[in-house]
Amino acid sequence: MHLLLASQRLDEGRLRGLETHLSYRICLKTFSASESRAVLGVPDAYHLPTSPGAAYLKTPDSEMVRFQTAFVSAPYENPRLGEGLVPSSTPRLFTAAAVGRITRPVQPPGAQTLMDTVLNRLAGHGTPAHRVWLPPLTQSPVLDDLIACGSSDRPLSVPIGVIDSPYDQRRDLLIADLSGAAGNVAIVGAPQTGKSTTVRTLVAALAATHNPTVARFYCLDFGGGELAALRDLPHVGSVAARSDADLCRRVVAEMESIVRNREAGAPRSGDVFLVIDGWATLRQDFEALESRVIALAAQGLSYGVHVVVTASRWAEIRPALKDQLGTRIELRLGDPADSEMDRKRARQLGHIPPGRGITGDGKEMLIAWPRVGEDRIMRWGGRRAQPIELLPLHVAHDATGGHVVLGVGESELQPVTLDFADQPHLLVLGETECGKTSTLRLLCREIVRTTTADAAQIEIVDFRRTLLGVVESAHLGGYSMSATTLATRVSGLVEQLEARLPSETVTQQQLRDRSWWSGPEIYLVVDDYDLVATATGNPLTPLADYLPHAKDVGLHVIAARRSGGAARAMFDPVLARLRELGCMGLMMSASADDGVLLGSVRPSRQPPGRGTLVTRGQSDHLVQVAWTDPP
Repeated sequence: MHLLLASQRLDEGRLRGLETHLSYRICLKTFSASESRAVLGVPDAYHLPTSPGAAYLKTPDSEMVRFQTAFVSAPYENPRLGEGLVPSSTPRLFTAAAVGRITRPVQPPGAQTLMDTVLNRLAGHGTPAHRVWLPPLTQSPVLDDLIACGSSDRPLSVPIGVIDSPYDQRRDLLIADLSGAAGNVAIVGAPQTGKSTTVRTLVAALAATHNPTVARFYCLDFGGGELAALRDLPHVGSVAARSDADLCRRVVAEMESIVRNREAGAPRSGDVFLVIDGWATLRQDFEALESRVIALAAQGLSYGVHVVVTASRWAEIRPALKDQLGTRIELRLGDPADSEMDRKRARQLGHIPPGRGITGDGKEMLIAWPRVGEDRIMRWGGRRAQPIELLPLHVAHDATGGHVVLGVGESELQPVTLDFADQPHLLVLGETECGKTSTLRLLCREIVRTTTADAAQIEIVDFRRTLLGVVESAHLGGYSMSATTLATRVSGLVEQLEARLPSETVTQQQLRDRSWWSGPEIYLVVDDYDLVATATGNPLTPLADYLPHAKDVGLHVIAARRSGGAARAMFDPVLARLRELGCMGLMMSASADDGVLLGSVRPSRQPPGRGTLVTRGQSDHLVQVAWTDPP
């Protein structure tokens, strides 16, 4: 190994310990005698002429040789034989005759220099020199080639790119190991830096190395539609776009259902990935899903459910979610100061092509192009991930069992039942033609189906006569179609309820068993409550004092009202008491301008018969009310 040093000025301090190894020293003209003395030991180089190339050579035996360096940057002249060219050094006869102006021949632009000529003649000969640096990362590798180079024996551990290690003169595989605590993934980068492509690479790598029963993917594509290319993979169950609001909710609900079932002891059949390309869009357009996804990220890894999100900035991800994202892939950021990996190294990236980024130790990495051989995908046979089923727009009423069935829930597509013994009241709100009346019709028929006439009496308040003929059995206690009729019926109900209140002679055991009175449960069904409670009065007001004692006296109120103006109508004594008692609520289709009316549910447009059921002590869930034909 030979050492060649060149410098305009010599810093003696930096050569300490190296001076004895410098055998030859070449010094051109210096600025001062001391600089010449530092190199050669004598000030001779300071006295050299100012013409370029004049220099001294000091040999290992301290011999000083004055020489003129060759000028290799001049245009190369190729002397041709036979033209009798006279060398420029040939002496000429000196005379007093004018010889004219002495000029150098003008060389055409772009002429080769002597150095270029020598290098061109040497090129291609001999053994190539060892390159100190590997060539820069310019072209993305193909994922299929990385998988062929070698894959980890650990499950859910796959190569997705290469890491440039210039000081080690090698390139390493970028491995995504999602088998442990780092099972959740964050991919962050500025717009058009390859976030969606990185997601495709990760999914394709797992699909090429794992059975569809081992790794399944459900995608929310908010990043421009690039994830649509994954639909053909047998490992991908569903891909929902921004316009597929119902499917987006169902995907998240399905992930929650998987966690609940496995928590309850269901066998774990492979790992499931929830992929969200465009976290900012989900927070803006699907605000209700944000907290649910954060809960999945916090709890899901214990049950084989992973979360993969992409974002433009780290600040878009709340700390509650960021702390759960163990695998972090950072592409080029719009502002290098936002880097979570290495801010100094992020500033040096500049305007690099898509797919480039930095690792946690500051090395540059390049994501592979998501292209795998068809034989790797098709080797899994006909096995496919289960697609997500949507909540149907029409549910036929064919319920069985002893519980009041409301319809089908979105979370697990299973029947949803109401327990009036635990929560005695129900309030239904929605706009016109949203299915309020059909919901009351269903509940009336379910009460008739699940109880006997001796155990349940139904009082129907129906000023528009939409429930006429729904209950024609002995279960019907009364039918009020006007305020006058209703006032009479309420007066009788008040007397009946007053008689059921416990007296001073009731024992503690009777109170515990609720055995001090006997008779049917009273179900008061009110359709169009806004027609009943008017500015002139509300015939149902006398019942407000009995609502807190509903379980003791066997009173159940099922009321439906228009959502328009409901915020103001909630000051009505009966409705206000129902809300204070935390009654069940069904928020059906309504305008967002109506504001939050039940629980924390924000009103939205829904298909007829669909609403969000709010139940005390349980999470809200979307329900499609079962349909029963009018009489």
